[in-house]
Amino acid sequence: MKKVILFFVLLLSISCNDGDLDISSFEFEDTVNICGTNKYTLYRLSTNEQRESLIVTLTDQQIRKDEDLVLPINVSENGDYTVTYRLFDDQLTSDYFCSAVPPVEPKVLKDWRGVSGTIVVQNEPIYDTDGESITGWKHYVVLIDVVLRVDDEELKLDETFVFGTAQTGPAS
Repeated sequence: MKKVILFFVLLLSISCNDGDLDISSFEFEDTVNICGTNKYTLYRLSTNEQRESLIVTLTDQQIRKDEDLVLPINVSENGDYTVTYRLFDDQLTSDYFCSAVPPVEPKVLKDWRGVSGTIVVQNEPIYDTDGESITGWKHYVVLIDVVLRVDDEELKLDETFVFGTAQTGPAS
């Protein structure tokens, strides 16, 4: 019996080749960075040499400077409401996300696109020490049942994945 078990373990170790498996830790910094005014790009960088990013794009319909409305929206593969996970060949900087024309470097190795799921944003004012003047806004972003896909590979986020909190300036 030990020989049979050893044979299957050996067979599995030979047949299971992760090859060039590109996903590393899927652990991100706590900071949520944000770029844009009417269409927003929110992103988190990996703790692993900042070569991975989790990106959410939204519009001013979700990143609002008013706390009265919380609308869940469906993730779209292409469009205004996307979730993307990218793996790069080198370290990222904010220039990659915040430039009018994104740079060609670093090169994208894998580009998982959200094909289903929901994005929920809750907006909350940040008050000055006087408790009355609004100095900015916090935008809490949660991803629910998000599925990402590239080619025939699929990546499912936690049922409720807390993307994080982004901040914007005061209402204009």
